[in-house]
Amino acid sequence: MTGWTRALIITPALGLAVTLTVSAHMAYSKSMPAEDAALAESPSELQVWFTQAPEPAVSQLSLEGPTGDIALGETKVASDRSIVAALEDTLGPGEYTVKWRSAGDDGHVLRGDFSFSIRAAN
Repeated sequence: MTGWTRALIITPALGLAVTLTVSAHMAYSKSMPAEDAALAESPSELQVWFTQAPEPAVSQLSLEGPTGDIALGETKVASDRSIVAALEDTLGPGEYTVKWRSAGDDGHVLRGDFSFSIRAAN
């Protein structure tokens, strides 16, 4: 086999292996509110989307604000590869951090966070 023939066989095989490895891990896709959003009013819920269906047993959302931890409703897994939790109270002006935890098909637990703010009424 010549060097070119080996390269033509090995290169696509390596590309496939890398693609399969990368696609095996769940990743954060987007959120509502969006990361770094500046909102005029309180959202009614928090939602985070992923590239795979989240594992209900480990999925969790929490929220921290200017006065500390903020109560949320139960974190639920939605059919659109997301987790969602309702806000129990209306949020006032300030900076907020959403923390999330979940796992995908491979079972690895992922954690992340993002922030948003609510502007004071004019």
